[in-house]
Amino acid sequence: MDKERLKYLLELPFEVLSKDKDLKKELTEFYKFIYGVKVCSSCKDKFPTYHQKLSVDGLEKLEMKSNGNFKLRDNIGVLQINFGEGKFISQLNCADEICIEFLKVNPNRISLFSDFPENWKELIK
Repeated sequence: MDKERLKYLLELPFEVLSKDKDLKKELTEFYKFIYGVKVCSSCKDKFPTYHQKLSVDGLEKLEMKSNGNFKLRDNIGVLQINFGEGKFISQLNCADEICIEFLKVNPNRISLFSDFPENWKELIK
């Protein structure tokens, strides 16, 4: 998932995107990757929503997602870091610092990640 490609797609007129099957599918895949949700590529009424949300913050979210060394598994929603503190970790809020803090509380939580650095144990010390 390339930031420049997403930027290019978002600069195209909506009419072009919505009529071209391949471009529409590609933009929908970006949406799925960035927001970590199931998508419906055949639903005509969903595509404008995908396009609008990506136009608003898709590039920023993609950059945040690609810069981190940790990635939560796709089936993970929002998790509290410490009980009762109000800090959370999620697909969209998964910066390295937050992940390290999350793992410091309980290192067994590493099982909730699909990607993580090899030296994660050293990072949480």
